[in-house]
Amino acid sequence: MDRQNILELEADGAGTHLATVRAWNALALRTLGAAPSARALALVHTCMYNAWAAYDDNARQTAHGVAVRLPHAARDAASKAAAMGHAAHAVLAGLDADAGTEAGPFTPEGIGRTQAAAILDVRHRDQPFALMPAEVRPAVAARPLALVEVWCDVAQRVSIRDGHDDDRDVLLFFALANALADADDAARDGPGAAFAAAEVLRRFTGSDRLDAAATFTDVARQAGAGPAQEVGRKIGARVFDKARRYWQGRL
Repeated sequence: MDRQNILELEADGAGTHLATVRAWNALALRTLGAAPSARALALVHTCMYNAWAAYDDNARQTAHGVAVRLPHAARDAASKAAAMGHAAHAVLAGLDADAGTEAGPFTPEGIGRTQAAAILDVRHRDQPFALMPAEVRPAVAARPLALVEVWCDVAQRVSIRDGHDDDRDVLLFFALANALADADDAARDGPGAAFAAAEVLRRFTGSDRLDAAATFTDVARQAGAGPAQEVGRKIGARVFDKARRYWQGRL
């Protein structure tokens, strides 16, 4: 994947550039291939969140990141977007934080690549990477993959509908991607992951309504029915609560 300006990454049908988080999400789905892994996408969005947190008053990096908070004078929107872009790029390319760069540790590139290196280190050492507690992650049987793209599309529709900026999008996709991944780890079936995603979106937006014709629950039901629905809801609730405590600075 070539380095490129984030504004060159993705555009909608009208030629309008997408926001940073949505653009990198779209690029990640393309990079990850026809059957994108929920856990791989969670790595990308957690890394972007950790880079974003350096520019926020309250948010804290996850246990997989490197603690850093920039002074207010260094928190312009362009630098924040660049840090998230460098983080996502480094995770997708599998780069070491110091490879091929002389960027200082508190530059947008330095922050992004440092957060990516921490994420990749966790992955390479085969450590658990999840927001849900390990004790509630039993292994079952068959892995949902198409759902990743379905729920990323739903989240993009919510972002456009509600006029999100990057500050809102980074939180939404951070919680959503981790809910999909943790539900995949726990239940490994379509309904579980779908209802986990629906629960995150319901809690994030404060409503079950997607549009005039459908709810998040309606979309989740398309994945099927069964006992995994309740498991999925519980996972979505747990992940959303933990993600929110990270971005509110309570963890």
